[in-house]
Amino acid sequence: MGDRARLRIAFQGEIGSFSDEAIQQLWGGDVQRLPYRDFADVTASVAAGVADRGVLPIENTMAGSIAGAHDALSAMPGLHVVAETIVPVHHCLLGTPNTSFENITTVLCHPVAQSQCQIFFSEHPQLEVHPSYDTAGAAMDVSKVADLAVAAVASRRAALHYDLRILKADIEDRSDNQTRFLAVSRTPQSLPAGTPARTMCLITTGDSPGSLLGALTPLATHGVSIRRLESRPTGEPWSYRFFIEFDHQVGDAAAEAVVRDMAAATTGTRLLGTFPRWGAGRRGSVGWSSGSVSPS
Repeated sequence: MGDRARLRIAFQGEIGSFSDEAIQQLWGGDVQRLPYRDFADVTASVAAGVADRGVLPIENTMAGSIAGAHDALSAMPGLHVVAETIVPVHHCLLGTPNTSFENITTVLCHPVAQSQCQIFFSEHPQLEVHPSYDTAGAAMDVSKVADLAVAAVASRRAALHYDLRILKADIEDRSDNQTRFLAVSRTPQSLPAGTPARTMCLITTGDSPGSLLGALTPLATHGVSIRRLESRPTGEPWSYRFFIEFDHQVGDAAAEAVVRDMAAATTGTRLLGTFPRWGAGRRGSVGWSSGSVSPS
């Protein structure tokens, strides 16, 4: 038997990003990481077989839901959600190895990261913030420019990867700042009966009074707790689709009845995936696979 290829993981951003941290938590370090600039590129690479899995940040405890990730997932019907993980988000101000905080006048920062560090920037109005498409991308640019006056807001992982100095640590407004990530694959996974799981559906409803209520009623009828409800525009004026997540155990007849009845009450229901709940399983179990795979 020949060597089997490492798992290929697509993600938005650069090496050292928080998405990169999610990859580490889900599969460990022995994977091939494929960075992309946009969420749509991540899902497209998985759908095309260029990547075996993709990672999408879906919501943050401070910034809320991440619209682009939801839209990228809904636009690629051949993908399935197979895992989730939660990454603590601690932002640091990073500069070149031989600079100091007093030298910094310009900061490269992702807009969402800036929104999570408002107190820090309000306390240091001398810092001129320039938007960057990615936290680790900002760190990479600082390492390339090598200007004593330029810094980036990024993670400790980015500081190590790009050989930057942490000038100010943990500058986020809240120490419990976290981002939830989903892993997507071309094929769904089979979970053992009784596994604590979460199911994610995408529904569209008719433009009539009570249509959304009718779609949600099966959850109450069958005693299943909804975890999250998120609306996104369909692209047509004033028309919306809804992401619904609910918790259950694999094999629970009530969960199967919810999906069945929801499909009957909507104009369209797509099962995005059933996956192990974060924190309820363990590394190495289904949904946390870290082994090698043959490219498909």
